[in-house]
Amino acid sequence: MADPQTSWIDTHPAAAFFVGAYAFTWIISAPAAFMEESWAPWILIYFASFGPPVSAAVVTWLRGDDVRTWARQIVRWNVGWPWWVAAFGIPVGIVAVTTIILATIGSPVDLNQPSQSPVLIAIVFIFGLTVSGGLNEEPGWRGFAQPHLNERYNALSASLIIGVVWAGWHLPYFLIHITPHSDFTLANQIGWFASIVLLSVVLACAYNNTGSVLIVMVLHAMVNTADILLPLAPDVLVVDGVIDETAVATVTATQVLVTLLVVLAIVGYFGRESLAHGDIPGVAYLRGE
Repeated sequence: MADPQTSWIDTHPAAAFFVGAYAFTWIISAPAAFMEESWAPWILIYFASFGPPVSAAVVTWLRGDDVRTWARQIVRWNVGWPWWVAAFGIPVGIVAVTTIILATIGSPVDLNQPSQSPVLIAIVFIFGLTVSGGLNEEPGWRGFAQPHLNERYNALSASLIIGVVWAGWHLPYFLIHITPHSDFTLANQIGWFASIVLLSVVLACAYNNTGSVLIVMVLHAMVNTADILLPLAPDVLVVDGVIDETAVATVTATQVLVTLLVVLAIVGYFGRESLAHGDIPGVAYLRGE
């Protein structure tokens, strides 16, 4: 007789993955909410952030599938040069268009700011690729949940479901007082949630077209890196130590709008059914079939 828990995982792999990712991240990061600023809470936070790949690997193993076959997506690099251009270029393009719009409407950007140091950009990118969105998240959200949900829903719906679950997974970061999320204004919070859901569609498109977790890791890391390229004027965003909510809301809404236009272009070009041209990854792909 089959174990009831294993049977449930077999029939609900995506749900099992979501539960595991939440449990690993929330339980391990919870003590950080009661700790003062030091290296200890940050170790907990970043270790806990590996909940998605850990959960994906465990669910893959419990289902009797080959964990190594699933993990090979992480090093799949030969996807064609256009997707590498897209992975690096789309985030930079979003920031560039956002900057142009903000400068045109006279919002808080300072085009006379010196450009960011290439060393800083490289550090932020590598950090994002490894422990802040890339390796610690994408093998799970795109490398496991997306192909499983592709089997049940059209790709757009699957990506939106993942986007909402993915956003909710970040909840501890809003409750741990040492993280940047805990200081978000209401406009930041709303804009961040919308951006996460929209980004999920962009990442799903890249994954469905390539079957590569590496390409979405790079794309995700570049999204985080491109944010430091936005030439915001700090003296306008913060006046006499007080955050200008209107200025912050303007920046946030503009960036969300530009990202929405990218998503609409993707859906218009590739179609909502697959967000891709050609076959897309499903359960058989994860099994190497």
